Amino acid sequence: MKKILMKKVMNYISVMACLVLASCSGAANFADGDNQKRNEVQMVKIPLMVTFASDSATLSGESIANLDRFMMRSDVSYGDELSMDFPLNRDGSLSEMSQKRMAYMAEYLKGRGLHLSAEVTPYGMSPEADQARFLISRYVVTPPTCGNWSQPSTGNYGNASLPEIGCANQANLGLMVANPRDLITGATTGAIDTESAAKAVLTFRTKKPTKLSKNSKKSSK
Repeated sequence: MKKILMKKVMNYISVMACLVLASCSGAANFADGDNQKRNEVQMVKIPLMVTFASDSATLSGESIANLDRFMMRSDVSYGDELSMDFPLNRDGSLSEMSQKRMAYMAEYLKGRGLHLSAEVTPYGMSPEADQARFLISRYVVTPPTCGNWSQPSTGNYGNASLPEIGCANQANLGLMVANPRDLITGATTGAIDTESAAKAVLTFRTKKPTKLSKNSKKSSK
């Protein structure tokens, strides 16, 4: 009788052990925490060395043409940050000539509808005398690769999300965002001007509609 009882107990223990091992192997397919696929965003810097004439704060016509071609090939657009790298003094300041060259570059880019950062961006080895490094800093997004549903959904005892859930939404967001930097920090809003907002609403409610003249009606046809 004892042998039969002991055999049943051992069989029960074996069955339970198999169930535990099976559940553990299934749960091993699911990592704890957030395992969702995300867009990868990183900053890249595109440099161009420019050379000024000795004791001159302006660029030659050839240097300007090279700079224009560089910006065209690099497709400078919204979200790009433009900055300069000049040789620095021992105390980290700019020489008087470098300050003039910085102001010249800022004015030159402003004429092309671009903004140059007021801060110097050290990048690599310091430029030689009469040289400066023009830098384009931009954020690049790499969307996740979606469509791999090979991971089994069984044994998900912790109710963990499958990595592929929401992957397509993440990829679409990364492809359509104008500035990938917004995926990291977002855009800051300016101060709320309630006076201007109230004035706009008041004008909309009180101003009489403007009637079109006969000439404008004819021209619209």
